[in-house]
Amino acid sequence: MSYKSSVCGYFYGDEYDYILLVSFTQKQSYKFLFKNGKIYKEDFDHECDKNEFEAALKKLCNEYANKILEHQDELNEYEKIYASRKNFNQFIKRHHFLKYEIRKFQNKISHFYETLSICQSEQQNLKKELKNSTHEANVFRTMANEYACRIDDIYTFIQSIKNDKINQNIYILTMISAVMLPLNLITGFFGMNTQGLPFNETKNATMIVVSIMLGVILCCVIFLFWYTNKKK
Repeated sequence: MSYKSSVCGYFYGDEYDYILLVSFTQKQSYKFLFKNGKIYKEDFDHECDKNEFEAALKKLCNEYANKILEHQDELNEYEKIYASRKNFNQFIKRHHFLKYEIRKFQNKISHFYETLSICQSEQQNLKKELKNSTHEANVFRTMANEYACRIDDIYTFIQSIKNDKINQNIYILTMISAVMLPLNLITGFFGMNTQGLPFNETKNATMIVVSIMLGVILCCVIFLFWYTNKKK
């Protein structure tokens, strides 16, 4: 398929105009020529009527409709993430390819819509046949733009959840460090090999030190519990 026939377009010639209509998959393409109020298909040896032209438009619109509905079903399934907060990895793996597919659809449906709009303006005798297809193409274009935003919203939501989990883990580690630091100081202090340490001559020195450590832990836990509730 040539470059020109890979996208839809309305083209002007010296003696006639012509329109190229290409399906989303590029497996189907139609070329209609307009001259002296008549319609020709592919070349001037094959004159066709308005019904054949309209049938080609409907066929292409149906293909675009089926494709946009596929994306709609997929996005509806992924948006269940908002409620369940599960299956994040499944969407992340699909995210970039899905964005690419939507972007490709946006590009093709925009060319299709613009082509029909120009044809509707230039070929007044086909205005009625083009009206519904042009409207449908515009609807599909709007839906594609909306779906692109929905993909970004889902991705942003997942990233915010992941960031919250990371921040929560950092907070927990910080709190654990805050509890362990006084204990390290206490054990380090009583572990020094010097004279004149507190409880050096006390019979139950170990129990006293353990009690002090437990007291420090309890105080830290109470403080952290109070601070966390106050922060909430």
